[in-house]
Amino acid sequence: MRRKISTMERKAIWQRLGGRCGYCGAEVTLKDTQIDHIVPHRNGGSCDTENLIASCAPCNRRKGTSTVESFREQLENQLDVLNRDSVTYRNAVRFNLIIPNPKPVIFYFEKHERGDSDGAN
Repeated sequence: MRRKISTMERKAIWQRLGGRCGYCGAEVTLKDTQIDHIVPHRNGGSCDTENLIASCAPCNRRKGTSTVESFREQLENQLDVLNRDSVTYRNAVRFNLIIPNPKPVIFYFEKHERGDSDGAN
């Protein structure tokens, strides 16, 4: 059962990553922060603060109820999806306006946990 997250817990979760989205690392205000379950509630994830992370709205919407690994796979496949579905993207690549740079996705919270100096992508 989900529980209401107190204002103090919300602020502590937001501060844990210095006011940044735990996924993309974008700065996000406390007011605009969305709290996400790292392990989705439907997969047995708890509402304990250790399983909650600050997120920007675009990342939270895109992740939805996916696991972190499933979300990572979705992001890593975006270049293939764009190449398959977007003539505009293919033309931009053809004319060297965009240079595809496939690489593994490492989320901001993972970099932060490792102690990377700025955690930025």
